[in-house]
Amino acid sequence: MTKGKIAVLIPAVYDKLDKEFVSGIYQTLKENNFDTLVFTSVSTENTDGYMCGENNIYNLPFLCDVDGIIMASNRFYDNSLKESILKQLEKCKLPCILVEEEREKIKGVFLDQKKSIYDITEHLITVHNYENIICLTGPCENKEAQKRAEGYICAMEKYSISKNSKVIYGDFWHNSAIRLAERIASGEISRPEAIVCTNDIMAITLCNEFLKHNIKVPDDIAITGYDGSIYTLTTKPAITTVCGGDLCLGKMSVKALFEIMGIENSIDCGKTHIRICGSCGCENDEEEKNALLEQTTKMLRKQLDRKNLMFSNYIAKMSDCESIPKFASVLDELRYTLSDCEEIGVCLCEDWRVEHPEYRKSGYSENINLIYSDNQPGQLTFPLRALLPQLNLPHEPQFWVFKSLHYSDKIIGYLASRYDKAEQFTVDEHYVGWCDAVANGLDIVIKKSNTEYIWQKLEEKNMTDYYTGLMSRDGFVKKLREDDVVVAFSFPQHFKNMPYFVPVASAVLRSQSSSPMAFYFGETVFGVKLNGEDFNELSQKICKSLCELGIYISPSELNMVNRKFTDIQNASEQLLQLFNSLTDKNNVKNSEAYSDIFSQLRKEMKYSPQIGWSVSEAAEKTGLSGSHFQRLYKKHFGVSFTEELITFRIDRAKYLLKNTSMTVSQIAEECGYTNSAHFMRQFKERENISAGQFRKTLR
Repeated sequence: MTKGKIAVLIPAVYDKLDKEFVSGIYQTLKENNFDTLVFTSVSTENTDGYMCGENNIYNLPFLCDVDGIIMASNRFYDNSLKESILKQLEKCKLPCILVEEEREKIKGVFLDQKKSIYDITEHLITVHNYENIICLTGPCENKEAQKRAEGYICAMEKYSISKNSKVIYGDFWHNSAIRLAERIASGEISRPEAIVCTNDIMAITLCNEFLKHNIKVPDDIAITGYDGSIYTLTTKPAITTVCGGDLCLGKMSVKALFEIMGIENSIDCGKTHIRICGSCGCENDEEEKNALLEQTTKMLRKQLDRKNLMFSNYIAKMSDCESIPKFASVLDELRYTLSDCEEIGVCLCEDWRVEHPEYRKSGYSENINLIYSDNQPGQLTFPLRALLPQLNLPHEPQFWVFKSLHYSDKIIGYLASRYDKAEQFTVDEHYVGWCDAVANGLDIVIKKSNTEYIWQKLEEKNMTDYYTGLMSRDGFVKKLREDDVVVAFSFPQHFKNMPYFVPVASAVLRSQSSSPMAFYFGETVFGVKLNGEDFNELSQKICKSLCELGIYISPSELNMVNRKFTDIQNASEQLLQLFNSLTDKNNVKNSEAYSDIFSQLRKEMKYSPQIGWSVSEAAEKTGLSGSHFQRLYKKHFGVSFTEELITFRIDRAKYLLKNTSMTVSQIAEECGYTNSAHFMRQFKERENISAGQFRKTLR
């Protein structure tokens, strides 16, 4: 089972090198039983409303419970965003690691770039007998450019050809490669035998520019790169380059973070290697062929995903919803368009309905509403610190990605997606378009629900219930035909609370998917027209739909009455009589009706004892007063609510003492105690032994 959660802050995971870096982190964390939580955005240096909304996701790791943070600072090109995140890292008390950067208060990890360039320069010297070799690197003030140039110089010195050494400082971009090609073609610089480029972008550009000047690679000049970019395989010939650096960096980041956290490990970070291709003068058609085949397969898979998305009409469907239950239903229908993703969670801030100009522009609310999930664990409203209810249940290490859910600069919430493999995730136009469509659809739901015009239209039509998306009573009556059989049913009273109300309405809608004749009466009362099935089939359908949404209720808890409509002229009056008979039946319900409610509450307490449970909050969940709730709870389980909560917290503490190296203070906080002394006192009272002695006896 997982031991903790590590956050990874990185801009858009777009190309193969980004995926290698994240894969290195995930592989290593998974082997050591930690979750990998990636927080990402489509980050650029733009400061418009859209980018502000995107970059809000980087506030989330500092507001939730994680055990450590890895920041891919070498990949952030928006300096203001980068500095903002670094300031938060310096203030927070969590263990942190920077990638290829170091601050006074934050440790950094660095790849041995000097050794990699040394190896590829040595290959040119020893395998191809080149002596006149130039090195094209980045800006002279850049540390990476200097380190890579040092590797080239060391190789030239070792083989006593340093008299031919020539380092040209550039920009790590196209411009410096274009200038160098022009200078060589014009004769300003005498033609070398080979050029060592210290990144792939310059190597690719150099190959293309030499082609324009009729300089052949490698016959006239050999070229090598550095990074392992997939684009080095698209030139003719393919470029020999250094690969595996980002995978190593990912593993090194975890190893360094574990050292700060005091976690013993034997992580093998691996090393870089040279992918031999044709640009240096070697022939390695097989490796080129395999690499290209792998990428072609991935591209074809992506094309299929785009095709599915293109023909799904997803933008129109997401924009055509008037309520959250309908929106969740559409998401369910379009779920297949994210084929690589194993699980999705759509999480909204509590104030997501607020309109201009008061809407949220940064941060997140203290509590979050989970309006859609493939694997709903039953907790629809949860504290932000939990991040996702699923992450607080026992599970094997997982890979989750979190992206901001926003409309321009309006913060709606965040979108979570889980993958089996890190390389399956890409921030491409497919993924970004899907996320933007979700945010746009939700914004339209907001506008529809907050606009007076819609209220008036619904009143005029009087066919649809505003809150649920089901038919209204009058709309239902207009659709009734002679001899139709109508069933009215009610849920336990606490189901009128918002966290339950939305999925209940969705479950009723699902149960009538073949012929949507369902209406909302008010409070917790719904009705449907029977389509040939009997009462039992209907109640089982509804309970099954709720179970799929993580709400467990037995058919016996549904109060149901039915009526055959023979006089359509008086249908409205007959419907009211049906409602009154159901109300009479509800009044005779005894306290046993709360059995499943209390069992569900008890299950939530057991798996999440660290939440700040209180009698008043628990009573509110059941729709009872505090005193009535406590009496019924003890009647059902033979123990008071408070005593039961202490038992669950102590049980969780014993598990953590046995299976983790967390301090007693950390365990106290993890088990819901704000005061560690209070925890230790209760532990000793319950177990007749202190927490520290308990751990020693186990060892």
